[in-house]
Amino acid sequence: MEITSVSKRYGAALYDFAGAQNARDAVRADCSAIGRLFCDSSEFAAFVLDPTIPLREAENTIVALFEGKADAVTLQFLRFLVSKRRLDQLPAVCEVYEQQVCEELGILKVHVTAAHELTDVQLMEMKQKLHDRYQKEIDANVSVEPALIGGFKIKVGDHIRDFSIATQLDQFEKSVINAKHEHSKLKG
Repeated sequence: MEITSVSKRYGAALYDFAGAQNARDAVRADCSAIGRLFCDSSEFAAFVLDPTIPLREAENTIVALFEGKADAVTLQFLRFLVSKRRLDQLPAVCEVYEQQVCEELGILKVHVTAAHELTDVQLMEMKQKLHDRYQKEIDANVSVEPALIGGFKIKVGDHIRDFSIATQLDQFEKSVINAKHEHSKLKG
């Protein structure tokens, strides 16, 4: 889900509201659970993204899904989103909320895509290098993509550093093709 100016405003509002209610940790846990539910349940995702659901029906569904399971602050905010017809912003709002909590706690979330499973030592060394560079605690999410052949990619925010062999081979191939093209121009 794309983070927009609207989701940033609502995420900041939720962060402030949860802080004022001394419920930041509970709301963070709820946002994490909501994010997983959105990804895992196509029915929930369709409900959240459907603007044609009448307000009363949407609110009743939210209450049925989350009352007694989510913190009262989270439930109140969900009802608020429904009343403003902004439930479609929920996944991005939860993401913004998590970003703000991490910023407060000095945590930097990174995503590492490796060609092979990383050993605990490799992951620890990578996290230490990232910690040294960014001066923050590193929360690394690791996935495996064999198509990289070897190496890894690191995504920090919107920036991706690519240290994969697949990319190096691709760049090498392009340089060879360009060299051949330049060489043929010189001959002709």
